[in-house]
Amino acid sequence: MAGQRQYLDWHGQQWRVRLKVPAKVRDLLGRSKLVYPLHTADLKEANERKWPVVARLKAVIAAAENALSSNDPIDAEALRLRLHKDDDATSYVAHEKAEEIERRYGYERAKGFYDLATGAVTPLGHHADAFVQHQGYRMKSEGDFRRVLGWLGGWLKDAELPVALETVSRTHAGKFISESLTVGRSLDKATAYLGFTRQYWKWLLDKGHLRGTENPWAGQALPAAARQRRDAEPDRGKRPFTDDEVKTLLQGDGGPMLNDLMRVAALSGMRIEEICQLYVSDCDGGVFNIWAGKTDSARRTVPIHSGLKEIVRRRTEGKKPGDFLIDDLPPVPKSRETRSDPAAKRFTRYRRDLKVDERPNDKAKSNVDFHSFRRWFIRKARDAKLAGATGFDEWTITWVVGHTDSDRAKSLDLSQHGYAGQDPEMAKRALVEAVKLPASA
Repeated sequence: MAGQRQYLDWHGQQWRVRLKVPAKVRDLLGRSKLVYPLHTADLKEANERKWPVVARLKAVIAAAENALSSNDPIDAEALRLRLHKDDDATSYVAHEKAEEIERRYGYERAKGFYDLATGAVTPLGHHADAFVQHQGYRMKSEGDFRRVLGWLGGWLKDAELPVALETVSRTHAGKFISESLTVGRSLDKATAYLGFTRQYWKWLLDKGHLRGTENPWAGQALPAAARQRRDAEPDRGKRPFTDDEVKTLLQGDGGPMLNDLMRVAALSGMRIEEICQLYVSDCDGGVFNIWAGKTDSARRTVPIHSGLKEIVRRRTEGKKPGDFLIDDLPPVPKSRETRSDPAAKRFTRYRRDLKVDERPNDKAKSNVDFHSFRRWFIRKARDAKLAGATGFDEWTITWVVGHTDSDRAKSLDLSQHGYAGQDPEMAKRALVEAVKLPASA
């Protein structure tokens, strides 16, 4: 029942929406809560009516927070006036202030202020919070959405255009794509970011937050990849480490945490976040129990390689079952979901210091990273099988590394490579033990 009454308050024989105003913007809004009557005594009907109202009231709070945090005093003043745009005196005050701004900064700046203050235009991120809530984005997706919105705002400002939703025409969207979105980013990344802007505008139009019917991002094509120069370095993209690179990394001193993380990755094929999420209790019975990961298929067991037993013994001895195996990492702040970020950043610095890097044509990101240990493990397992190792086949690799069903379907034919009664746990252990670190590593 409590969940059904979320945001609802019974008052005067009817339900109403009631939202608490954050303390930092109470003075600005002049109240400690926002309420709106739903004109119904029926709880089911109130629940159906409340969501558009909740989104609208949250947008008011977000606008107040934007006004409070704006680094531009003119925009901040416009946003403050906008919050009270229903007041009779607001239009008069905005007009007087606009005339003052025109005398000091010119007509375009004054018009931008007046339009923003009176609600003629809407700040780019005015409805962002409501959109994120509607989409149910996880933290990474939310971060990507807000990031591309920030890039768009920066581009509009550089083009001396109002940083407002109504500003973005189809022409502006096309110019932003070619002049900003695709610069220094891969086609896949640019496509993903474009998807966020397209979906945001679709939602704005569907909800009536924008006038008109055209989505300026719909049908926008990304420029094709430029033809490679004759003198360009060959670039085959992300790859496994070479054996020499693995030796360099494992012979160096990255510190206790990094030294153990690298070995576990090299001899298990696990992703870095999977390793960092392991509890002591997940290392019982001679296997790593992976409960969650990048995909549903990531839930699996991976036999603990004989070369890792000492690391596991040392890191589990005297600890509680609920302690992390890799307990050297700081608590995860609210700003991110993944526990492994500090370890990944530390590894990047360590790898670069040892000159283990590959950036053909000065590309932004290296072709080798921590995930290259996982690629190396898969390659070594494949090479061992080709060299005559027994007890496992190609299908076992997908079980050990947790590839998705689609990955399996693409790479293998089950009718040819499936097992007929063989114990998969024995096969997985045979595969893991077939992977050997380079000599002296």
